[in-house]
Amino acid sequence: MERICKNCERKLESDFRFCPTCGQEHKDKVVHFKQFILDFLGDYFTFDSLIIRSVRPLLFNPGFLTREFVAGRRVRYIPPLRMFIFISIVFFLFLGPVDKTVASEKSEEAEFLDSFFSVWFPRLFFLLLPLFALFLYILFRKPGRFYLTHFIFSVHYHAFAFVLLTVMVILIDFIFPTSVFLSQWSFFITLLLLEMYLLIALRKVYQQRWLTTLFKLFLLNIFYIISAMIIFSGVGALIFYL
Repeated sequence: MERICKNCERKLESDFRFCPTCGQEHKDKVVHFKQFILDFLGDYFTFDSLIIRSVRPLLFNPGFLTREFVAGRRVRYIPPLRMFIFISIVFFLFLGPVDKTVASEKSEEAEFLDSFFSVWFPRLFFLLLPLFALFLYILFRKPGRFYLTHFIFSVHYHAFAFVLLTVMVILIDFIFPTSVFLSQWSFFITLLLLEMYLLIALRKVYQQRWLTTLFKLFLLNIFYIISAMIIFSGVGALIFYL
């Protein structure tokens, strides 16, 4: 009897368990409820292991995921953009209630703040991703090192930044909302951790001397901060006056 993939209708050899075209497993019999549950649990725990395998080095091993991606070891981890989008969604979910509270205090600026933080602020970070990668490409340019490497680094770093910023928002606005002292120190420690993480990640991925890496980190900060200020100010002014 001829075996055909039920998903893409490709003809299968007798010893093929999976379709070589689409990857779907070939099963001649009807899938029973027990098998359906087993398949679901298998997919769930596989994804769960990917999360653990990806988030742990993202948080505690700067530059590791980028090096793994460049080395071709990618299937064992969550794709960089998927990870970034998921983490950024979580961050903006926590940021949303805070912005509405701030906006309610000044009714004249409520519409502007709501539009900027809920609509434009998330989109602007997607613009900063390739821009940050461009600065890396300029500062760490090397024959055979393509722009994609720098873009993946940018995605991983911003994913870590969103995790840290999420923790900061939770501490400042939900756990210690009335403590100005703790809010200031949380902000300072967050910036310090971001810089330390970036320095270590740059050193591991690009493998240059510490002093050289530190100097390029200084230039990277200047380029990035100026660009972010121009972009955010420009969009903010456009929203406000329109």
